[in-house]
Order: sequence, then C-alpha cells, then structure tokens
Amino acid sequence: MLLAALLLLTGQVPPPRADSTGALQGRVTDAATTAPVPSATVVVMGTRIGTLAGEDGRFVLPSLPAGPARVIVGRLGYRSDTIAVIVRAGDTTTVAVALRPATAQLQTVRVAAAATERDQFRLSASPGVVSVRGETIKRVPVIGEPDVLRVVQLLPGVVATNDFTAGYNVRGGESDQNLVLLDGFPIYNPFHLGGLFGTFIDETVGEFELLPGGFPARYGSRLSSVLSVIPKTEERSGVHGAASVSLLASTLSLGGTVRGATSWNVAARRTYADRFVSLLSDQQLPYYFTDMQAHVRHRLRNGGALSVTAYGGRDVLDASLASFGDSTQAGGGALLFDWGNTLLGVAYTQPLGARWGADSTRVMQRLSLTGFGTTLDLGSGSLRFVNTLGDRRAWGELARWRGAHETLVGYEWSALRTRYDVKAAAAIDPILAVGQSPSAAGVYVDHTVRSSRVVARAGLRGETVTGTGWAGLSPRLSLKWFANPDLAITVAAAGTTQWTPALRNEQAPVRIFDFWLTADRNTPVSRAWQTSVGAEQWFGRARFVRLEGWGKRYLRLPSSNLFNDPDVIGDEFIVTTGQSYGADLLLRQLESERLSGWVAYSFAVNWRNGPTGRFAPVQDRRHNLNLVTSYRRGGKWSYGARLGLGTGTPYTDVVGQLVRRRYDPLTNSFNSNNLEVAREPIGGARNAARFPLFQRLDFSATRTRPGTRTWAPYVSIINAYNARNVFTYVFNYSDNPPTRTAISQFPFIPTAGITISW
Repeated sequence: MLLAALLLLTGQVPPPRADSTGALQGRVTDAATTAPVPSATVVVMGTRIGTLAGEDGRFVLPSLPAGPARVIVGRLGYRSDTIAVIVRAGDTTTVAVALRPATAQLQTVRVAAAATERDQFRLSASPGVVSVRGETIKRVPVIGEPDVLRVVQLLPGVVATNDFTAGYNVRGGESDQNLVLLDGFPIYNPFHLGGLFGTFIDETVGEFELLPGGFPARYGSRLSSVLSVIPKTEERSGVHGAASVSLLASTLSLGGTVRGATSWNVAARRTYADRFVSLLSDQQLPYYFTDMQAHVRHRLRNGGALSVTAYGGRDVLDASLASFGDSTQAGGGALLFDWGNTLLGVAYTQPLGARWGADSTRVMQRLSLTGFGTTLDLGSGSLRFVNTLGDRRAWGELARWRGAHETLVGYEWSALRTRYDVKAAAAIDPILAVGQSPSAAGVYVDHTVRSSRVVARAGLRGETVTGTGWAGLSPRLSLKWFANPDLAITVAAAGTTQWTPALRNEQAPVRIFDFWLTADRNTPVSRAWQTSVGAEQWFGRARFVRLEGWGKRYLRLPSSNLFNDPDVIGDEFIVTTGQSYGADLLLRQLESERLSGWVAYSFAVNWRNGPTGRFAPVQDRRHNLNLVTSYRRGGKWSYGARLGLGTGTPYTDVVGQLVRRRYDPLTNSFNSNNLEVAREPIGGARNAARFPLFQRLDFSATRTRPGTRTWAPYVSIINAYNARNVFTYVFNYSDNPPTRTAISQFPFIPTAGITISW
C-alpha cells in the first residue's frame, strides 16, 4: 500500500532518461577484519546525492548521471575514502570499499563495542535508552542459562516483583504495558514455567534495546516501554553453530551465509527435567517446554533486503488426574495444560536513493501473524478451557533524509481475534463462548532535526479501534541539548495508549500466563501521559553516567476486578487512575578487555485510585539497586557478579480469621464439618503492608578454550549467602497465639553448563 502510493507520487516528476543514467552499488567493509560497516555514509562529490549503507554494509545509488564521478565513503571511527568510478548509462556499476580505522592504536573490538551507545548519545533524542549485546547477556550470572528478560530486570527503571518471575514492570507500569518485539514483530507472552524463564534463546540474540519511556511515534499499542530484541546475523560463510547444555535445557543453534547474500540462523531448545527425573526415580515431572526460532535475511541486488522471522514456543503439563489423587473419569482421566506463542513475520526494506528532494529515502514494509493460546483439559475432555489470541499486523514506513533532517511517515494496522471457550463433554452446547474481533489502525509522522548542539524530535500518532467508539492522538516530543560534546540535557513528553489489557491478578505472586482481552464498550482504551528530564555525561568513549527524573499519569486504566461474577460478561475490569514518579541513575562501563558492567539505581513512588480508595500496586518498590559487573583477566577465565538490593514490595496483610459454621437442626448445634472453607482469612487495607528488604548476591565463572571448536564451561551461584528473601506469608489463626510463616524466594542455588561453538 505504502509503496504503491509512493510510485503514484513519482508520476508527477518526469523520470530521467534511461540512456543518461546508471546505478552504483557496493559494500563497505572493515579493512582489518572484512566485517561489514553499517550506517556508512556514501555521497557523490559535488552533488546532494547520497545514502547510508545497511546493516550488512551494502548500499545502492539507483539514478546517477552517466560518466565519471567521485564518491566519498565515511563512518565514525574510520578514515574516509574517496573512490573514482565510471557510471555506465543503463547499467549497474559495482564497487567494494574497505575503510581503515581512524587511529591505528584503536582495537576494532573496542570501536564496535562503544559505537552503539555513543551513536545513540550523539544522534538520538529518545530518553533513557539502554542497549545490551548478546555477549554481555552471557556474562551475567544465570539461573540455568542466559536469559534476556532476566537481564532486563537489572536495568534502571525496571522492577521484578520476586525471584520467581522473569516478568518486569517499567517505571511504575503494569507488566502487560510493555511492548515486546522480536525483530520488530510483537510477542504477547514471552515466558515459560509460570513466568520463571523467558522465551528468547540466548544464542540467537544479537542485542536488545529497552526504551523505558518517551519512545518515538512509530511505536504504539503499549503504555510503558518497548523492548526490541534483534536476532543475531551470521556473516561467516559455511555452517557455524553452538550447542549448550545446562541444568535447565539443551540448545542447538546453527547459522551461516549462502553466496554472501543470504544469512540464516535456526535454533531449538527443550527442557529435559521430565526425562531426567524419570531416569532416577519412579516419580514423574510431567512438564516441559520447547522453543524453535528461525531467521533468514536475503540481500537483494538493488540494495534492498527481504527477511523472514519465525518463532514457536510451547509449555506442556501432561499428566494423569489419578496421580493427583483426583478423578473425573474411571481410571483417572488425563490432565493436559499447555500454552505458547507462535510468530511468523516478513520484512522488506528498499532504499530509493535521492528522490523527492531528499539526499536519501527508504521504504519498509512488515507483515506478521502472531498467536498466543492456552488449553486446560480436565479428564480427557470432561471439562475443557480454551483461550486464544491472534494478531494479524501490517506496518509500513517511508524514511526520508535531507541534510540534518530525518522524517518518518508510516501506518500500522492490526486485526485482533480473541476467544475464550468453556466446554464439557456432558453438555451439547458450550458452557461459555466469548469472542472479540476488533481492528486497530494508526498513522504517524516523526521528524528529527540534528545540529552540533541540538537534537530535536517531534512526532504525532493517530489511532482508532473498532468496537470502542474511540479515536485519539498521541503526541511525542523530545529535545536534547549538548552543553559540550560529552554532556547533554534531555527533556521529553509523550502520550501513549493501549487497547489490549491482560486479565490477571497482580496480587498473585506467580502467574502462569496473562489472559489477554481487547478494549470494547465495557473495557476502555487506557491512556498515559509521561514526562522526563535528564542529563548524560560521557568520560571518554567507554564510560558514561545518566540521571533521569520522570513522571507518569494514568487515565482509564483497567484493573482486574477481584470480585467479578463469572456468569456476568463485562465486569472483569474496574476502571482506575493513577500516578507514578521517580528517578533513575545509570553508571555504565562498556565492554572492554578487563572490566565492564553497570550500576543501576531507581527511586519510584506509585499509587492507584480504585473504588475503595488509594493503594500502592505490587510493583511499588521504592528503592532498587543492581550492580552488574564482569571481569576478564586476559586469559581463559572470565567472571561475573550481580548484587541486588531493594526495599520490600507491598502486600495485603491478614489481620484475622473468621470461622465458618453451619447449623445442624438434628443436634441443634453449629459445626464446621464438610465445609469447603472452614476458616476464612480477613485481610487488612489493600497493600498497606510491605515485605522486608530484598538482597541477593550472584556469581559466575566461565572458562573459554578457543580453537576449531570453542569450549566454554560455566558455573553460576545464585543467592551466594542464602539470603532469606520473603516470597509470601502463610497465616495460621488456629494457633494460640496466631502464627505467621515466611516462604522464601530463591535459596542458595548452584548451576552449571557448557557451550560448544564452532
């Protein structure tokens, strides 16, 4: 759609004669390593014609005047190179450009490590952005194996409510308010084992980027943050891969390139705790999860790229009801509980060269199909619960660069399908069948202006959702002012919207999955307004400190109704408002030969206004500190450590117990026999109490032996000094006096594994 509109526009400009123009294409590489140099500038001397090289270093200038030309190629950290070419009329000229580092003493690895964060500081006005590469993820102490979402929890502004969840809350928001993207495509429930582990296979992750607020107008449908996970691209020819074995799972990943134009990666992971337990004893652990992921990217001869991303993950609990001491059928019947995600996405990008008065233009189109579903089958079909969500999405964008100006214009359309069915084998008709099928459409424009002292970005996003009667505008604005080349002040403000709330009980310590719904006449589209102001100071090219203060205000925020009637449709949510404010501090040392890591501290205050008054949400952790570091001695050994400290999160205390009794007319007495609930706890004010201080120290050590095959065994120690962090309390008012017993979070846990790569 977007590309067709652009072609119609070009009909207003007489095209150049084919016999007077030609095309120039090529690839920019590092002269020392032959690795591609992304985002290199390519400009024809004496003209305003130019473009940027893609992630693979390739570029194309489609319409150049025939004849001799001089082309300047440059990139931050490299010496610019000028090449002389002869552009042939009606033909394509191909060149290869090898850039040398600007300073001979700089090591290539160091330049690459600092480039992303330094370029973000210099070129981006988005506040609070944090980028972490795949190699950094592996250096953080792990629970079983490296996990993207566990690393996200250690960043500023992010709170994990307890050890048993890989979920996260960003700057006071709820856990369902985070947009999670895999290669630009959405995933709704990226968790395994009741939220204990994330779904991303670490060997497939190139890097991830967290935008904690004030994100650009191209991102919609969530209130709080954007987590973008970028797959790893294998640039080496042939077949390469890695195999890893941990106490949790086994993983195999393979990748390579074909004829220098097509890169591919595939990976699979499966837990084997169910198999391991059955080998050692007669007991069974009837649970496992699997992940499969594939990514293929083909570079087109005209400078464009076509890529396909696929993911499938599934959790399965398959057992016999008889083993649980329950039965709905003779012989026990089967219990099947499974849930998981599927994703299939196609992306196409094409540089269009110097058009419409621009130095360079590019068009992008993405199509995706995302699904999430869960099934609970009790007694081989005696009672069956099914919840499904499908998201068909199209996202197109035109990017235009001219001088110091960058403009993005795009659209996004999604068709959502949600279904919740309850069926019984003895019933002809379904007990409950609820479905929703709204569509959401959005258009946006985002304009950035860069100068030596200022980077300013202004954006506007317009959205509407069928079945809600709602349409709205979400403005985005951010401004960065450079006091000097290493110190910048940033202010930002943004409006965000969300129409896909998750039906969940935030009070529950562990949630297996979120039950997703869509906004309708009963469930409103939620809104949030957020502002931030911060400063960032760099010390050289490998260290910086960032301090940001922020505030958020929530309007029409759906919250789960803990007293809803299951027989009534439409009372699942109550509408609340709320506010959050705080400050985030990040001190970071980028990856280096010996020492790297970060110190992240967050202060936050959160509250919600419900029908019963003001209360603190469960993610209201006032003070949160994480120190993450890795150390390389220069030999085979590397070490990692993480220290976490945080004030307690709120919970609803139990202040008493009510004994339920039933009147027996035969004996003229009251008793509590045969009652489902003989003693009912009485709760105090909602979330008025707080758990004690949280503290945890983790260590890891890895020994890497390079060669044709690189062996890297590792060991991690979680909660090294066995801190008794409270998970929840169990109350017993039948004792005299009543007792309260604390259930702890992770105890001292040693884990080990090995990775073999080639």
